[in-house]
Amino acid sequence: MIGESLLPWAVQAATIKGKSRMFWACFGFGQRTELAVMKGDPDSPHGGVTARRYIEILEEYLPTILKRDSIFMQDGASIHTAHLVRDWFADYDLEIMDWPPFSPDLNPIENLWKRLKDEIIHLHPETLTMGDGDPAMEHLIKCAKEAWESLEEVMLNKLAENMQKRVDAVLAAKGWYTKY
Repeated sequence: MIGESLLPWAVQAATIKGKSRMFWACFGFGQRTELAVMKGDPDSPHGGVTARRYIEILEEYLPTILKRDSIFMQDGASIHTAHLVRDWFADYDLEIMDWPPFSPDLNPIENLWKRLKDEIIHLHPETLTMGDGDPAMEHLIKCAKEAWESLEEVMLNKLAENMQKRVDAVLAAKGWYTKY
């Protein structure tokens, strides 16, 4: 694992005063994708994000960042473990990191979601009081993308560099909680 690129990621809903939108992002040492909006699938029963929508995101953004020796990290969410998604990763011969369930502490992007929300509010305090509706949601998306780009590369690199320590800590804790 040492010396290999590690590309952790997560999907997170950004909620500011009742306004919510799901986002996806990926980063590794010295690189990051754009912040992508996860769109619902109109063909799903409740219009939520499906494995098909997730694969669309992967196909659009992973080629911009993934290297041959990369290890991709995702959690056990149902859209991540769906046969369609597992087959997609197998077809592209991409390595998925095996990690214990209920260990969000292993995924460094989890540290970034709160910072992203804080940065949105710092850059755009009006998001705390804006109304509802499509214009407000479009503004929130614009603000979230701006905030993602403003996150310092030094911080992202530190999180990527510390990945081996995270893995070692989880192994030493036999899958239980760690300081991360």
